[in-house]
Amino acid sequence: MNTIINKKKLLSILTLILSGSLMQYAAAQNTDPLKILMITGGGPWHDYATQKDQIKDGLLERLSNIEITTDYEGADTLTMESTDFQFSRHLEDDWAAEFDVVIYNHCNLQVKDEAYVKGIIAEHVKHQVPAVMLHCPIHLYQYARGDAADEWWDFTGAVSYVHEKQNHPNTPPYTIEVLEPHHQIMKNYPRSWRTPAGELYLIVDLHDDATPLSHAYSVETNSYSETAWINEYQGLRVFTSSLGHHNVSMGSDVNLNLIASGVLWAAGKLEEDGSPALGYEGDRGLGWISLLDDSLNGWIESGGVVDWTAGSWYGGMTWPTADNALAGESFRLDGDTLIVEGGKRNLFYDGRIAGGYFENFEFKVDVYTHPGSAAGVYFHTRYEEEGTPAFGYEAQINASRAGESKTGSLVGASEVNTASHGDNEWFNYHIKVDGKKVTVKVNGETVNEFTEPADVDGPASLHRGTIGLESVGSNSRVFFRNPMIRLLPDNN
Repeated sequence: MNTIINKKKLLSILTLILSGSLMQYAAAQNTDPLKILMITGGGPWHDYATQKDQIKDGLLERLSNIEITTDYEGADTLTMESTDFQFSRHLEDDWAAEFDVVIYNHCNLQVKDEAYVKGIIAEHVKHQVPAVMLHCPIHLYQYARGDAADEWWDFTGAVSYVHEKQNHPNTPPYTIEVLEPHHQIMKNYPRSWRTPAGELYLIVDLHDDATPLSHAYSVETNSYSETAWINEYQGLRVFTSSLGHHNVSMGSDVNLNLIASGVLWAAGKLEEDGSPALGYEGDRGLGWISLLDDSLNGWIESGGVVDWTAGSWYGGMTWPTADNALAGESFRLDGDTLIVEGGKRNLFYDGRIAGGYFENFEFKVDVYTHPGSAAGVYFHTRYEEEGTPAFGYEAQINASRAGESKTGSLVGASEVNTASHGDNEWFNYHIKVDGKKVTVKVNGETVNEFTEPADVDGPASLHRGTIGLESVGSNSRVFFRNPMIRLLPDNN
């Protein structure tokens, strides 16, 4: 009996080794949890009651093996004068000793107690606990007595005490551009991102030892202002992001990926390639960004559905989409499901994430086909008013429609003869483009690998471009859910 049990154990261990799961399991078991303290609350200008949950849930979704303690105070500070309050934990001795990193997303703006401010910093230094600053902490303690404000700015790495004021608080969105694309924090960030809401903090002075990671253009000052940076203060790491005034910005995929990356970097748990250290990667992972919200914002339907040239999101809040609506002609939303049926048209992404200008990336989406139906995912493509796009490739979706390529095929370039899924069931479709190599997966299994020949050029080749979804017409009905993209480093 013992021999049989031992053989079963040995077989299980070998299976884990072959699958790579044993290493991951051992790492998770032998790695200490990352203990995070979040200090949040205060002031009438931010919805910290919502943001504390956005940040906590976002971190727990993206990372594993973390423990988050949330100190939420100051909910009743509804006037400027009442923000002269102190967080209870900061009044305790050695409060930082039990934590690995502290997130600050708070606004006790009118604190004047010099000893209180310096005491916070001293605790970080004493216990070498790194910090992550989100939005308002950059402006805090400017009214503190003595040189406390200067010491706080040395801690954060920048002097800032003002933001754009024209049309405040409904200032327009701004475009964030990455300055250090090869830094591990920014490897999980799009090259450019149009924020869903405004309030740009203006940086008066970024310290020489701080490294700017991104910036945005200020119309008011006719200059760029840093939006994220890293700093080292007396041996400890500090990551700062000025974004987060509005809930829609704080809770966005792009921003939560940035916060998660910043937390790991500050704690020394972020690898050079931007991935979490072994034992800390969550189910979602870092870098994945949803391309679809509760409307078709950021998508353009072809076939003259709307006069999409009438407005431009570069100049304001008007989007060149299907009337900012839930329905076009062949593409409409029903809850979180994009229903594709009707005439032969295409839907192209032209939204906030790099303007739909993608080179290397991973794209994944859940798909459901009805019998006799088909669709496709175009990539490295461009908007076209009519017909099949001339640019890029099409990854086919088709289990049973006669006379067309099967799911996983790169139409006209690399065909798949048999679909690895059936109709009337959801499956996950995954497309990865890395240089000249394209990999297509269905439910995690590779069904097509294609390397573009070096001499291929012209529109129907790999360069850059957006994502498009196809409606083939002719009694076809296909559902899409959860289209997401993860940008990879570009070739140059």
